[in-house]
Amino acid sequence: MLQLAESPAVGSLTVESSAAESPTLDRAGLLALGRGELFAGLCVLGFANGIVGRAQGVVAQDGWALAIASTFNISAIVWAAFVACPALLLGLPRQPISRTDLTVAAGAVAAFLLPIPHTSWIALTGLALYLLLNPGPITRQQSQDNAHRSGWILLATTSAMYWGHVLLMSASGPVLGADALLISWLTGTERAGNTVRFADGQGYIWIAPGCSSLSNISLAILCWVLFTQGRALAWSARNLGWCLLACLSVIAINVTRIGLMAMHPDQFDLIHGPVGASFASWLSVAAVVGVCLYGTRRGRLVSA
Repeated sequence: MLQLAESPAVGSLTVESSAAESPTLDRAGLLALGRGELFAGLCVLGFANGIVGRAQGVVAQDGWALAIASTFNISAIVWAAFVACPALLLGLPRQPISRTDLTVAAGAVAAFLLPIPHTSWIALTGLALYLLLNPGPITRQQSQDNAHRSGWILLATTSAMYWGHVLLMSASGPVLGADALLISWLTGTERAGNTVRFADGQGYIWIAPGCSSLSNISLAILCWVLFTQGRALAWSARNLGWCLLACLSVIAINVTRIGLMAMHPDQFDLIHGPVGASFASWLSVAAVVGVCLYGTRRGRLVSA
């Protein structure tokens, strides 16, 4: 920053630098980011790189109107986490960037530059673990837990967007079989593996990985992490109980939806199509937000 000041000696104008007054300028006159700003920018960059392919695919398939209405097939809970994580990091007191921070940042950017969306989520996972293990030189009076809270949110986000799918792919048989078993109990129809027979006996519903309750469970956990970390609540058995209830609520919604397909095959296209999928998605969001909102209303604050 440059300012004009009047010289009292000669009455002329001289130029004096106030760089020392601005914490955003380094010795070379270049913009110097704080530690929180650096990691907030990395979160935004990594998230954008991780979702761009999915968003483009949804727009190409459904058009802009439906893509926006479906939030690009990305849950509103994930979008909320996308805002919350960098917001917490930007709320950190200004801290210098260490050499280790720069090394971690360089590795993350290198992963973001690869034309593979999965590497972004892997890099963000590493970034989340780094924030949890190395929150930085913050005193107990200076929002000590902000870096930890953002780290937990970021870790839960990568679980919902990537690691949950990896787990589903590696254990799809038992996971999808459990879904089919619950649907069979609900409808009283026959099941075989991850298929459930239609109530009229004319064919089977094959439960694909995209219809598994596991994806919704990871979103319920993310929502719970958002509420607990957003309100700075301590981890406790009570908290875990409400998290379990949020998970059970989305399982119930998913199982009921597929059960309705089995019971009413004539309405299969409606329930399984965009209308039914959007309704179930927003109903799940409402259920987990309601449970988390109620469950965190009287939580114990984390001691600073």
